[in-house]
Amino acid sequence: MEIFIPGRIEFLGKHTDYCGGRSIVCAIDRGFRAVVEERSDRMLEVESLDTGESISLDLTANTQFAAGHWGNYAAETASRLTRNFAGAITRGATVRFTSDLPKAAGLSSSSALMIMVFAALASVNRIDRTAVYKQDLPGGAEIAEYLGCIENGCSFRSLAGSSGVGTFGGSQDHAAILLGNHDRLSMFSFGPLRPEAEFAFPSELAFVVASSGVVAEKTGDARERYNRVSRMVTELTASFGGETTLRTLIDERGPDAVLEATGRGKFSFPAGEMAGRAEQFYAENYEIIPAVAERLAAGRFEKIGEHIDRSQLNAERLLGNQVPETVFLQAAAREMGAIAASAFGAGFGGSVYALVPTRDAEWFCGEWRRRYHERWPQYSVGSSFFVTRPSRAELPGSFLIG
Repeated sequence: MEIFIPGRIEFLGKHTDYCGGRSIVCAIDRGFRAVVEERSDRMLEVESLDTGESISLDLTANTQFAAGHWGNYAAETASRLTRNFAGAITRGATVRFTSDLPKAAGLSSSSALMIMVFAALASVNRIDRTAVYKQDLPGGAEIAEYLGCIENGCSFRSLAGSSGVGTFGGSQDHAAILLGNHDRLSMFSFGPLRPEAEFAFPSELAFVVASSGVVAEKTGDARERYNRVSRMVTELTASFGGETTLRTLIDERGPDAVLEATGRGKFSFPAGEMAGRAEQFYAENYEIIPAVAERLAAGRFEKIGEHIDRSQLNAERLLGNQVPETVFLQAAAREMGAIAASAFGAGFGGSVYALVPTRDAEWFCGEWRRRYHERWPQYSVGSSFFVTRPSRAELPGSFLIG
């Protein structure tokens, strides 16, 4: 069995998914290509054909690898499936893969790897035939949301959670990867996950992606920086006395009441940071994304650049999750004439996209690379630049996407 699990671009929606907000995203034509073989035992073996590195684990054991090792994503996925579908995971799998995604670059390589392992074990064990699966994962939106919960450790419906392995994020990456389509940008809302719209991506346009070379790992100190941004939201919603999302709070109480609460509550973060976090979400979810969606629906891509510039500026000033390298790349792309450009992903490193005419994409890619390496020569080896388009996953059968 052969599968393709793509990476993704977050077009808009910076730290909005776990707030119950919206995102505009797409899968891309780069990712994990894997061959899956069913085993007669209960072992999972995953091998990178690019590096020759492999892991092997017993599905009946609780296996952990060194901090930061990619094997932990595979192990957590296998462990969660074995517990959530007790008695159904009776066969292991051998997964051999190649990947042309830059590692830890904000393109969701870790989420794609987890989805690859999920697809392998779910397929060889046919868990779609189980009553639990039919009840809790009846469609693609539920599967994507569940996969987000495997990563962040949360429970999903009757499927009990664990400690997780990623950041305290949502299911944006998993929605883009599993539900994205060729030549389309997709808009989703979250909490629960719902597809809201698709926008045609014209052949005359292309994405150029710059992976900065600043590693955006989700472990150790870096993971704590990511989680700091989401913990601010958790504390803010908790201050209103119940489990809810930031979007629900704003819808029910109004933005002024929520912003006022950031200055009078007892939080473990400075009031200014709390206010900035609330302001960033409100602007991204209620102002920027609706304005861009309206223009995308009308095919007016040339009218979105200033809105996406605002999203980028808010990430720099209010989220505080940008680094000088990604700030430079976004500004340089716009100076070079990109229709729109933005850093994307959790932040603190990672990648920047530029939306450009297809006819100029290869030139733009080379010139953007040249300018970046001239300013930041230390990343001439670790960074990467490539042209891509919206794409979709290639999965076994229909059960994984409902």
